[in-house]
Amino acid sequence: MANESKFYPYARIVTGVAVAAVLLILVSNLRGFFVRPEDDPEWTPPPGSELVTQTAEAEQQVASGPGATLYAQHCATCHQPNGKGLANVYPPLAGSELLQGDPAQSIAIVLHGFQGKIQRNGKEYNGVMTPFGNLLSDEEIAQILTHERSSWGNSAEPVTPEMVAQVREMTKGRTQPMTEEDLRKLKPVSQ
Repeated sequence: MANESKFYPYARIVTGVAVAAVLLILVSNLRGFFVRPEDDPEWTPPPGSELVTQTAEAEQQVASGPGATLYAQHCATCHQPNGKGLANVYPPLAGSELLQGDPAQSIAIVLHGFQGKIQRNGKEYNGVMTPFGNLLSDEEIAQILTHERSSWGNSAEPVTPEMVAQVREMTKGRTQPMTEEDLRKLKPVSQ
């Protein structure tokens, strides 16, 4: 019993500090219940940001139509809404020579996916792309690729559903994702 009374003052101090900490946390968070959205300060952009706004508006105007909508649903998570990809994982579509070259390669990638290392613009990427051949129709793949080939500074010819059908037929029975070597072996599609 003598030992318990020796620690009693410390127990009161520890309990007091704990109660004070809990009350401080509760009072600090209580303020949030009394703040209205109208009380938030109004943000004004810094001078010179008009250019940023104009650029964003221009990108939104370009990104319209069924191809843009499908791209946003299926591709933008990895390749990003601006087409710049994710460093070391997903290559950029903006300025992509492969994307703007013969459509057979990009069609095959969308149909069957891609796996393995790939060098683009002096950088190495090593991600895995999901195959969309069983998920999207020839028309939808053509719309996505046409959007990609005409956005972010790209200026390649549209992809037609007939081109997608040619590559689908040429690669039917394929069960593995495309590789860099597989892409080199593809025959060009006719327009």
